[in-house]
Amino acid sequence: MPACDQVKLLLGPFDDGELEPHEMEDIAFHVVTCLGCKATLDDYRTLGVALRDCTPELAMAGFSTAVMRRIDQVPQPLWRHWQHYRDVMAGWMSGTLPLIGAGALAALLTVWLVTPFARHWLYRSTNAVQIAASETGSSHQGSFPDQAESSMITLSSDPSTAVIWLPNP
Repeated sequence: MPACDQVKLLLGPFDDGELEPHEMEDIAFHVVTCLGCKATLDDYRTLGVALRDCTPELAMAGFSTAVMRRIDQVPQPLWRHWQHYRDVMAGWMSGTLPLIGAGALAALLTVWLVTPFARHWLYRSTNAVQIAASETGSSHQGSFPDQAESSMITLSSDPSTAVIWLPNP
């Protein structure tokens, strides 16, 4: 069994539950048999209760918000601002630039593929020859004898092209 001097040194940790299980058992057995150590342990417990009661409990509502606000007010070095800007731009660019590139590529491919077809549809008879007649009424090459007085004759070797005769007004 430990001596009272040794036990009195361990009564604080005993009351807080900080001792090893075998030490807790030895101290508990000693306190039950020794009235002096039992009185000292009661004094420790009374002192602990008094100390816990005298300190006010701090209000924690809004604590983290207040701390974060104070952290934001601390001046940041220029390199940290630049790093934040670079990180934000990298996040934006990682999604935006590929999308812009894909759109530009699609537009170029569309123009490259559609342009020949558009020309064909806009100018169906590419081999048409237009002959304008003068106001004097002379006949021109490609005009028919009965239509010598027309102002414009359109000739085409394309069978799908219709010939339109426009008479003089």
